[in-house]
Parts: sequence; structure tokens; C-alpha cells
Amino acid sequence: MKIWKKLTIFLGAGAVSVPLAIMGLFIYATHDMCGNEVYSEVLSPNREHKVVMFQRDCGATTGFSTQISILDSGDELENESGNIYIIDGQPKEVSPNARWASNTELRIERSLNGSEYKAESSWGLDEIKVTYVAGSS
Repeated sequence: MKIWKKLTIFLGAGAVSVPLAIMGLFIYATHDMCGNEVYSEVLSPNREHKVVMFQRDCGATTGFSTQISILDSGDELENESGNIYIIDGQPKEVSPNARWASNTELRIERSLNGSEYKAESSWGLDEIKVTYVAGSS
């Protein structure tokens, strides 16, 4: 009887641990499928910040997106989503013009029309104002 008890415990543990291990391996292998490709960078007039326009691609099951982040000038773009602006499409086709109006205001030359996934109006502790104006898109 002891051998059957040990065998049952062994098989039960295997039935639980093998699927958990496979699920963990899948999550580990796919957790960072996205990648960013910088399209353009523009420094603020005082050179303390920069606006980075980039393409984000998260694999075959999703399309490309154009994203914009404001960063401190010494920071590199991390493998994260944009912190200011996100729309569908590749930058060469849909990127708006982004320019600094001052050290504390970024102008994105594209009217908001509801197709944006993100369109923030400010950024950071320095409270950089982000405005969206009609212009070339």
C-alpha cells in the first residue's frame, strides 16, 4: 500500500507542477515581445528635455504604432509605451510634427480626433504643457 500512496503523490505533484512550469516558461519567453525604433528626437531649447518620436511593434498579432515620449535629455528610450501620445500606424506615414514652443511647452501639430490611444496634456514634475494644434500630419 505504501508504494501506491507514493506513486499517487508523485503523479499528483507532476500533474500540477508540469503545467505551471510550462505556463511560467511561456510568460517568461513572451513578456517582452515589444520593441521600439526611434524615428526622431528634438531637444528642448534649454536642452534639459527631449521629445522622442518612435515606432513600437509588439509582434505579428499587433500593428505598428507611432508613439511620443518626453524624456530628460540624458535618458535613453526604454522598451516602454509612449508617455505622451500614441496612434496607429508607422511614423513615416502618420507622424505629426512635434516642436518645442518653449522650455515648458511642446506643440504637436495634429488635431485630436478620437483615434488616439493616448494624448496627454502635460508631463512630469516640471509640468511641461503639451498642446495639439491643426497642422501637417
